[in-house]
Amino acid sequence: MSLLTIWAPGCINPVSLYHSQPEPKKRPSSQATLSGAGDLPQVFPLSLDIIEVHGQEAWASALHEVEAAGICGLDLETTGLDPLSCRARLAQLSLPSGRVYVADLWELEAPLQDLGQLSERSDIKKVGHNLKFDLAFIQASQDRRLKMAGLFDTMLASQVCWAGYYDLQKASKAIKNLWKQKLPEQTLQALTERHLGFSLSKELQASNWGAGTLSPEQKAYAARDAGVLLPLHAILQELLQRNNLIHIAELEFRALPSVIELELQGLPLDAQACRAMMEEKKARALAIAQSLQAEAQNAGFEPRRKKGKKYSPLLNPDSSQDVLAFLQSQGHNISSTGEASLKDLAQADCSFAGDLLQYRRLARQKKFIEDWLLKLSPVDDRLHPGYFQLATRAGRFSSKAPNAQQIPKRGEDGQAMRRLFRAPPGKRLIKADFSGIELRIMARLSNDKTMIEAFQSGQDLHKLTASRLAGVPLDQVTKAQRQSAKSANFGLIYGVSAPRFRENAKNEYGIEMSLEEAEKVRDTFFSTYPGVASFHLWQKTSKRYPKNHFFHNAERGFYSSPLVCSSTLAGRKRVWGWKDGRTLARDTELYNSPSQGTGADLLKAVMSEVYSSLPDEVKMIGSVHDELILEAPEALAQDMASLLLGIMRRVGSELLSPVPVDADVEVLDSWGG
Repeated sequence: MSLLTIWAPGCINPVSLYHSQPEPKKRPSSQATLSGAGDLPQVFPLSLDIIEVHGQEAWASALHEVEAAGICGLDLETTGLDPLSCRARLAQLSLPSGRVYVADLWELEAPLQDLGQLSERSDIKKVGHNLKFDLAFIQASQDRRLKMAGLFDTMLASQVCWAGYYDLQKASKAIKNLWKQKLPEQTLQALTERHLGFSLSKELQASNWGAGTLSPEQKAYAARDAGVLLPLHAILQELLQRNNLIHIAELEFRALPSVIELELQGLPLDAQACRAMMEEKKARALAIAQSLQAEAQNAGFEPRRKKGKKYSPLLNPDSSQDVLAFLQSQGHNISSTGEASLKDLAQADCSFAGDLLQYRRLARQKKFIEDWLLKLSPVDDRLHPGYFQLATRAGRFSSKAPNAQQIPKRGEDGQAMRRLFRAPPGKRLIKADFSGIELRIMARLSNDKTMIEAFQSGQDLHKLTASRLAGVPLDQVTKAQRQSAKSANFGLIYGVSAPRFRENAKNEYGIEMSLEEAEKVRDTFFSTYPGVASFHLWQKTSKRYPKNHFFHNAERGFYSSPLVCSSTLAGRKRVWGWKDGRTLARDTELYNSPSQGTGADLLKAVMSEVYSSLPDEVKMIGSVHDELILEAPEALAQDMASLLLGIMRRVGSELLSPVPVDADVEVLDSWGG
C-alpha cells in the first residue's frame, strides 16, 4: 500500500464537494465570462490512498469493495488508442473514501471479463471521463454485446451543462472576422482545474504503457486521473440537477454503448472497387484539368507568380487566384470563384466554369475515396469512423477520421460511392431513415394545426405546400411544383430571409425565382402555417427574457447567470452569452436549435433502444445524420428491419405526440442500394 497526498495552501475538505455549497450572490451584470476558474491558486487538496493490486484474490477484494460502495471511478491506461489493435494495461478503480485500486491487467486472469460484468451492473455507478474510450477496450475483449448500465461520463455531463455556451475572443491577424468563438475545454485536465482548482499533470499520458515493468510514477499518474473522477461527479451531478438536465445527461449515457458499437464494428468497404473508382475519378479530373489549362493557354493567359513557389506557365485549377484572374480576363465581372458564382457563369454558357465545377466535384470525391483507403483498419479491412455525441452545439453527432457525416448521398455519384460499402458474404445491410423528420419536429414545436393534421392523415406535406403556393388542387400538383415547395418547407421552417431563401432554392434545388417571387412564397408559406410564424416570434421574443443558468468553478462554487436559452422537446438546452450588452443568440439559431436538438434527442433515444433490443449476431455499424445502418445475417435481415422500423415509429411518435413519426427501412446488399 502506498499513500499519495498532494497538499497546497488554503486546503479545504474534499468531502465537502459531495454536498451542495451555498450559492454566492449573483453578478450584477449579465455579461459574465464563464469559461473557467481563471488564474486560481492551486488550493484543492487531493489525498489518495493508492493500493496496487497483485493477484486474483486482491483483485476480487477490490471489486467487492466497489460493489459495497455502489459507485466507482473507472479509468484505463492502454498501449494505444485503437481498441482493435492495442491492449489495456492498467485499470484504476477509485472509491468515495479516496482509495484508488491500480491493477496491472496483464498479471490477472480475464480481468476485462470482470470489468465487462461490472459495466453491466445497474446498481453500481461507473464514473469516467470520455468513457467511450475505456468501455471500447472492455467491449472489444468480449464475445457478446455488453448491456452496459449505470454509466456517468464527466465529459458528456459537462458538455450537457455548458449547453453550447461560448465566449468571444479577439482573433489574431483577422481582417474580416475580428472575433472568434471559444468553447470551454472539456478535457479531464480542464475539468479538474475548473471545478477543483487543481492542476492535473498529463506529462506521462504518452509514456510507454506497454513496458515490461511500469514505474511508480506511471502508476501514481494513473491513480490521480481516477482519483478526481468522483469529486467531479459530485459537482456535475449537482450542476445537472440545478439546470434540470439530469434526464438529458442520462440520455447521452444510455446512447454511449451504441456509439461504442458503431466505432468498433465499422463500415464494410469494398477496397478493390474503391481503388478502381478512385483511379477512374483521378483520370477524369486530370483530363478536365488539362482541358482547362489548354483553354487558358490558348486565350493567352499567364498566371501571376506566387511567392515561395516554383513558377508554372499553366493555370492551376486548384488555385482560386488563377481561376479568378482568368475569368476576369475573359470579361466576367465576378469577385469570387465560389460554387454559386461558377454556377451562374455555367448557366450563362461559360463552359470553363461548368468544367471547373465538374473538376472540383471529381477532386472532392477522389479525396474522399483516397481518405477511406488510407483509414481502412488493418485488423478487419473495415472503415471505423469516430463518432462524437456532443461536438455540435445543438447536440447532434459529429464524426471524423473519416467524417461519416460527409459521405455523399445525393445524385448518382453519391449513390455510386455508397455502393462501395457492401455487406460481407452471408450478410445484408439494413438502412433506416426517418421520414420528413424536420417537418414533423417543427409541426410539434410550433403546434401548427395544418401541419399536424396533414401528418395525422398521411398527407404529403410537400404536395400540400405546393398546392397552396401554386393555387392548384392537390391532385394537380406537378413534380416541379412539389420540388419548389420542398425548398420552401426546408428553408422557411428555419426562418430564412427572402434573399437567402431565393439563393438556397437556386443552389440546392435548382429553382429560379425573383426576389419578389421569393417574398410572395414566404408570405404564402407563413399564412398557410401560422403556427410556424408564431413559433418564430416566440423564439425571437425569448431574447428579452433570459433565464438563470448555473455554472460552477473552484473560485466561486455554484453560481448562475441570466442567459438567453432555447430548449428541445425533451428538455435539452442551448444557452448564449453576451457581448456589449447584447445576446450572442441569432434569430435563426433560436429557430433551428430546438429542431436540430430534438432530432438529436430522438436519434439517440432510438439508438439506445435498438442497441438493447438486437441479438448479438446483428450489429449497429453506422449513423449518418438521421440514418441508422445495421448489419445482419441474411436469415435475420427482414425481421431486424421490422424491429428497427417499429422502434423508430414508437419512440418518435412518443416524443412528438400528437405528430406521428414514420421511417423508411430497406434491406440492401450495399448502402447505395
